[in-house]
Amino acid sequence: MNQPMRNLLGIFLLMASSLPVVYSQSLKPVPQQQYQSPVIEEFSFLIKDFKIDHQAETNNLNISISYRYVVDIKDAEYPDFRLLAKDVEMFLTNYPNEADYWEILNKQITSLLLKKYPAITSVTSELKVDPSRLDPYIRASRVTRERGTARANGKRM
Repeated sequence: MNQPMRNLLGIFLLMASSLPVVYSQSLKPVPQQQYQSPVIEEFSFLIKDFKIDHQAETNNLNISISYRYVVDIKDAEYPDFRLLAKDVEMFLTNYPNEADYWEILNKQITSLLLKKYPAITSVTSELKVDPSRLDPYIRASRVTRERGTARANGKRM
């Protein structure tokens, strides 16, 4: 072997020896039954800048709705979130008691959605109310309701 080839081989060996050694090991697949547990599925959406006349003035709301589906929900049982959003908007547009606190109104949103959509096992509604002329503060109400824990007239729903 000539001198230039030896030099090149020497450089190659020097570079190779400075590289970290990585060992690879083949893992056996773990049987799936060891990790079989219910899948928890959630979905959420935001209704942004919803205007509502409430508590003697026009308010701007940002409404975040998140919900958990029942375990083992079938493909055909998923509700279209746009229907839930429209239900919330219609509920707020037609809300009868303008003097109610935001917390009371928000509890009724969660009740409506659980009653109407059986594929939902729990729902959280968060209302964020922008500052207004009468209330210069950002206000928020967060309500979570779960199926089987809600009460109507003292009875479990």
